[in-house]
Amino acid sequence: MADSNPTRVVILGGGFGGAYLAQSLQKLARKGELEVIIIDRNNFFVFYPLLVEAGTGSIEPRHCTVPIRNFARKSELLMAEVKGIDVDASSVRYRLVGDDHDRSLGYDHLVVALGSVTRILPEDVVSGVREHAFEMKHMTDAVAVRDRAIELLELANATEDPDERRRLLHFVVVGGNVTGIEVVGELETFVREATIMYRNLRRKDCTFTVVERAPSILGILPEHLHQWAHRELAARGIEIHNGISVKEVHEEYVVTSEGDRIPCSTVIWTAGIAPNPILREFTDLPLNRFGGLECEPDYAVKGLSGVWGLGDCASVPGRDGQPMPPLAQIAIRQAPQLAANIVATVRGGATKPADVHVQGILVPLGRHRGVASIKGIKVHGIVAWAMWRAIYLLKTPGWRRRFRVAMDWFINLFCSRDYAQLGMMPASHREFHGQHDPAPGDEEPAFGDDAV
Repeated sequence: MADSNPTRVVILGGGFGGAYLAQSLQKLARKGELEVIIIDRNNFFVFYPLLVEAGTGSIEPRHCTVPIRNFARKSELLMAEVKGIDVDASSVRYRLVGDDHDRSLGYDHLVVALGSVTRILPEDVVSGVREHAFEMKHMTDAVAVRDRAIELLELANATEDPDERRRLLHFVVVGGNVTGIEVVGELETFVREATIMYRNLRRKDCTFTVVERAPSILGILPEHLHQWAHRELAARGIEIHNGISVKEVHEEYVVTSEGDRIPCSTVIWTAGIAPNPILREFTDLPLNRFGGLECEPDYAVKGLSGVWGLGDCASVPGRDGQPMPPLAQIAIRQAPQLAANIVATVRGGATKPADVHVQGILVPLGRHRGVASIKGIKVHGIVAWAMWRAIYLLKTPGWRRRFRVAMDWFINLFCSRDYAQLGMMPASHREFHGQHDPAPGDEEPAFGDDAV
């Protein structure tokens, strides 16, 4: 029989991990057994696999955002920023959005699911990223890139100098991982199709470059798939530079590790992710050298009772003893396992170690093309693209949102995209949220969020 005072579970972060955890706890808990409270500065989370398509006009931006209150109906949401954690007092300090003073909230169990940010290297390794580059991590990023592209089309159309026109319409993507390749593929489609609206522009005026320091793009995929993707993108005029890196980012050009200067107007930085740097402000938490939360195989934070880690910010050993990769699919599958462990602990039972692995990788390339590797099935072309759409339509949270996404895709089969700026921010606005890598000499997998 449940205690009259329910056990309070406080979840820091309402992204993939935190939201799915709250939903899983609701399903497992008996009536009155748990009180689940989510703290996040937003009242929604982004369904990241659809983020790039939302930015390039394939779907409406609001259709890839999921209201937390609808998704986890039996949980409480505090729209706030976390300011501190007191492990000894079992309490969290937070500040409500729009408020100017801190509040305190006690907990019985605390789950740290604060996610990740875009990873950038220190200024002495790569300079100018924060000042001049865009990222693709938030809905505002996708909208900013879209509005920037439209702004540049307008400028280029009014420019008589052909060299300046080419510079304005040259987009450089740094990072040939899943996110980077999806960005360049969809952006190339969006921008070149838009040129039909402009009297003075031609498709060939728009150029795109990918810079990847690894030997190949999409190295996470089997060799024949990433080679096929390379050929497909190259056939569309997208330049791919493997084995080099960007050393300097300037307003009108980038400088590579080989000393080459590439004129451009827009740089999109997709070179990996890092744990949320706010963790470093919480001195009670044990962190690894990358800034990730050190956890036991059952998601418990090392050395702390009643504190758990989840998602991109947590270093949780998998079956092979290695930390599980920072992927949305991993966080989603971790959530029910952690929920089961928390409920088991509340009831005096034993916890179980994590058992989550990558089931597949899907990468859309634009123009109804893609590559996919799922449970031994390896395909490319229109079949992979169709698999991507079918799988992520089914994974989109809620049947209403699935219907809206499906309708957006259906309409786009017969109607051209809308090339109006959304006007959510100044067209030239670029706010970079990423943080410097605390361990620049070490390599961690640079995944994206298009994994199943």
